[in-house]
Amino acid sequence: MASQKRYIIVFFLLLSVFFSSLLRADTFDNLFEKHAVVMLLIEPESGKIFRANQAASEYYGYSKNKLQQMHIQEINALSPEAVAAERELARKENRNYFIFRHKLADGSIRTVEVSAIPFEQDQQNYLFSIVTDINDLRAAEDSLWHYQNQLEEMVKQQLSYLRSKDLFIYTLLAIALVSLLFATAAMAYMLYRKRLHASQLQAEKTRLDDIIWGTNAGTWEWDCLSEKIAINHRWADIAGFTMAELEPLTLSKLESMIHQDDLETMRLQLNDHLTGKEDYYQSEYRIRHQQGHWVWVLDRGRMVKQDEAGNPVRICGTLQDISSEKRALLQLEHMAHYDQLTHLANRSLFYERLNHALVSAKRSPDCFAVMFLDLDGFKEVNDQYGHHIGDALLIEVAKRLQAAVRESDTCARMGGDEFALLIDHLSDHHAAALVAEHILTQLHSPYELEGHRLTNLSCSLGIALYPDHESSGNSLVQMADSAMYEAKRSGKDTFVFASNKTDRFERRAIKKDS
Repeated sequence: MASQKRYIIVFFLLLSVFFSSLLRADTFDNLFEKHAVVMLLIEPESGKIFRANQAASEYYGYSKNKLQQMHIQEINALSPEAVAAERELARKENRNYFIFRHKLADGSIRTVEVSAIPFEQDQQNYLFSIVTDINDLRAAEDSLWHYQNQLEEMVKQQLSYLRSKDLFIYTLLAIALVSLLFATAAMAYMLYRKRLHASQLQAEKTRLDDIIWGTNAGTWEWDCLSEKIAINHRWADIAGFTMAELEPLTLSKLESMIHQDDLETMRLQLNDHLTGKEDYYQSEYRIRHQQGHWVWVLDRGRMVKQDEAGNPVRICGTLQDISSEKRALLQLEHMAHYDQLTHLANRSLFYERLNHALVSAKRSPDCFAVMFLDLDGFKEVNDQYGHHIGDALLIEVAKRLQAAVRESDTCARMGGDEFALLIDHLSDHHAAALVAEHILTQLHSPYELEGHRLTNLSCSLGIALYPDHESSGNSLVQMADSAMYEAKRSGKDTFVFASNKTDRFERRAIKKDS
């Protein structure tokens, strides 16, 4: 009876470890390494110890590296014939564990109970073995049997004496006494083992709960036949609900909580796993929080049960809140591609879009323009009103530039008071001139900035066209920049087209009032 209870506890430990391995690889590693129970991963064919935890190292007296260079046959003190006999005996007694004699590093021999199940890691098959020292238990059992033998001998002596008095009555009394003593001892031992196992099981459950909670992940189990999804409190907490508010949770109800832009991708990723294209299911999507905002989550799982036809029956997984990571990533991406003052594209993003426009233009009869713009008199504004007014002016200029062009065009701040524009899908010079004229008009209007009225501000603008001028992005920008300086020399508040002629400019620059 004690052996059966011991097997039940070990079975649940193996089961909890198995399900922990499905959650995350690092969760299994943490459980394996930090568990106080001796655990081994053994290659089934050769008997080589593939992996041992710290508890195994401390128990056997070898370092983990040494253990992982050994074979289990070097530890098992029984002969191959004795090992085979024990396996056959376990089969006949319908046991799922084995009793072996293991040799420690100091040469001592300990009696152990070994429970093992097949285990797959990194697509390799191993025997996951839990080793329990029962040497003291066996010693206690031997002592108990010794005590019982003494007791039986005493009873025999008493019976011999009692037979001379009243054989029948005293025989019954002796049997009752022996039965009572044996039953008391057995019950005491069973109670001790039951309490010990209950304590170990509760400690293990608490440890596993702490590990799952420590990962900040919710857990879920999807019954594919009933379409119901069982979740834990952490899953509900991520979505801002209580368990009662979400139950019963079904796949259709879950999909109603997912952002429409993410739903189709999530379905495809789940289907890839269900059809065997992917070993695991993993998807990032947004779910609507109970308070109305969106929460980014990382959803991962794996099919753990199939029917005979290979159809999914049960899938288990975890849900993790990654909103803070997503916000940090989006912020970094914005900082890498946009100017922090004006929120226009920065130099890096401008060149990226310019190179993309060069590729697209080869397949289109249209041309595109690169415009380089510099404010006239910006230094004087800074000197007279201060840099905070200068910054406010740059922000207002950025807004006017964006309003003056199409949403598909790109406005970028190249540095200081210099701006660049990428105007796509133009028919000819005249179309580019119309855009430039509109920009000059917008920027020439007075500015109201923190109680100051700035008038007569203007800009100088240079234009390079593709494919009329250059075929590379850098050359187009350089030509537009040079044309901008020519516009400044021509009297400012005007624009100049770059030219392939010797002087590189069209001296017939179109003035703002033309």
